[in-house]
Amino acid sequence: MKPRLQAAFAVSFAIATASATAAAGTVTVEQQSGRNVRVFVPTKPATPTPLVVMLHGCTQTAEDFAGATQMDALAEKEGFVVAYPEQSADTIATRCFQWWEPAHQSRDAGEPKELADAALAVAKGHGVDEERVYVGGISAGAAMSVILGATYPDRFVAIGVIAGVEYKRATTLAGGLSVSQNGGPGADMQGDLAFAAMGTHARPVPTFVVHGTSDGVVAPINGDQVADQWRRTNTLVLGEGAIDPVLSATGTAGYPFTRKVHRNKANGASVIDYYVVDGLGHAWPGGKMGESYSDPRGPDATALMWAFFKGRTRTAPFDVPPVTLPGTPGTTADGGTATGDPAADPSNPSAGGTSPAAGDSGDSGGCSVTREPSRHVGTAALLGLGLALVLGARRSRRD
Repeated sequence: MKPRLQAAFAVSFAIATASATAAAGTVTVEQQSGRNVRVFVPTKPATPTPLVVMLHGCTQTAEDFAGATQMDALAEKEGFVVAYPEQSADTIATRCFQWWEPAHQSRDAGEPKELADAALAVAKGHGVDEERVYVGGISAGAAMSVILGATYPDRFVAIGVIAGVEYKRATTLAGGLSVSQNGGPGADMQGDLAFAAMGTHARPVPTFVVHGTSDGVVAPINGDQVADQWRRTNTLVLGEGAIDPVLSATGTAGYPFTRKVHRNKANGASVIDYYVVDGLGHAWPGGKMGESYSDPRGPDATALMWAFFKGRTRTAPFDVPPVTLPGTPGTTADGGTATGDPAADPSNPSAGGTSPAAGDSGDSGGCSVTREPSRHVGTAALLGLGLALVLGARRSRRD
């Protein structure tokens, strides 16, 4: 990397990822909207207090996802509440959020309503500022985060999509598997559908996306299409010309990556922030070593996603510092979302405290349980997704 780029990507985070032992807040399991919700409340909540809703992947539990992402530790440091709604194995054996089912793709119905209502209940129960509620997830949870952004833009300020798919990418079980392997319809078409789903609640939804180029479960094209879908949806909300053309820069933080940003023309704040991570499989980058859906090599999705969310409110989603990237005329460093990454440091506790070998991945997710290089775990994980769909189909026939 050129020295100027190196210097820019070395800019320190305003947020330092804390170790798991620093997460000294309170963990409870609440019953909200008919499901268990694991809730972490920090020792000293910020004023006003934000809420981050975290949606796990297939076969994971809420506790698994909390362990993999280490979001509690960051929440303890930054003073935000974290809620992890759990999909019950009684609902679907593989615990997938059912993003491919039409019954769960609209407002006021199915899982979107349950999750939005659960988030509202947690917010009210823990003194959260309802102007500062965000949602992110991985895999099936990421796909459901996209649905929540489209169906409840009045509840969720911004969304985080790690290895997910665009809105209404599939409407059948078979379609879900096909989309995961091959991508879906054009992003403009899905962007229009997401805008239509917003209805009278339409507002811009800032979107943070991470996808690995070696993801064998949800094909890399899906990351491109998620970013493009939300560019289209936000353009329909804000008006043609309100979003700048993409800016991009490259860096290395564990894995090499390319960062692609669409900015709000009015003030330079990011609307879409997309990390394409070279060599990452179907995993949360910068996660804790040995946990499901987790790769300890960076860039650290936990810190980056919170940096993207932080400061945004429902009424002022772009009231954050402007984003500048290396090579952008008249700029020298990133003032909005951090480009440096503590996960690149082998001593970083959130990465498990050790430096994994190149290509080593914790991409288990309940689908692959071996410690293989992340670029090779896709087949086993894809079989797991196929099993999820088959079991879902059997349950649907029984019902």
